[in-house]
Amino acid sequence: MAKVTVEGKFPKRIGNYVLYPLGADVVMRENSGFTSEALKTSPKYDLSRRNASEFGRLSSTCKELRLALKHYLPKKNNLLVVNALNKKMRQLLVFDITSVRGERTLANAMATAEGRSQLKGYHFNPVVNGVLTTTFNADKLQVSTSEISFPDRATSVGFTVVSLVFDFDTKASSLSECKKHFFNATTLPDLIELEVPKMEHTNGVLFTILVVEFYIQEDGGYVPLVDDGSKVVMIVD
Repeated sequence: MAKVTVEGKFPKRIGNYVLYPLGADVVMRENSGFTSEALKTSPKYDLSRRNASEFGRLSSTCKELRLALKHYLPKKNNLLVVNALNKKMRQLLVFDITSVRGERTLANAMATAEGRSQLKGYHFNPVVNGVLTTTFNADKLQVSTSEISFPDRATSVGFTVVSLVFDFDTKASSLSECKKHFFNATTLPDLIELEVPKMEHTNGVLFTILVVEFYIQEDGGYVPLVDDGSKVVMIVD
């Protein structure tokens, strides 16, 4: 690549070189020969095509996972939720050791204990920092509330435990939730215990997900904050 001095109009190509403006300068570089058609058919870009196909399959699977949890995910940070989940799941593809790069799948990655363990403590809302301390006790989930920070105007908090079975191969899902438990900010205990919904044995990965949402208590009822950016949706197991 080189800067060239040109007076007036200049041609876009000179021999095997292309010219184009870059800021106040005119730059000349060798023609790479890259075209959209070459990307589709040339053996040179075979790995690029397979990587793009791999990411396309991953993005489609992540979309179905988000749809399964659409009633729980925050709406304000939707693009962040999408990008963070895609990035996290892409990192898990290394656990598919049976496929070559470009043909790896989340189904193979999540079939391994190592792959599944990487999602423990994952926040679907990337704006939320830190991991809440949780402990399983039989069919109960104990949650320490010391790490919970109330956003402005919130006076109450609601806790829900969701059991989700998601099949990374077929993208089928089934879900069950426990009864929501509400607590006032001034009387929130240090430790709460929530029931974990039972799920029948089906194909797929079983996720236990803790949802923490903040409310304003009005006229004996609970009104969720319009800004739901503080919502916690965390995989606890």
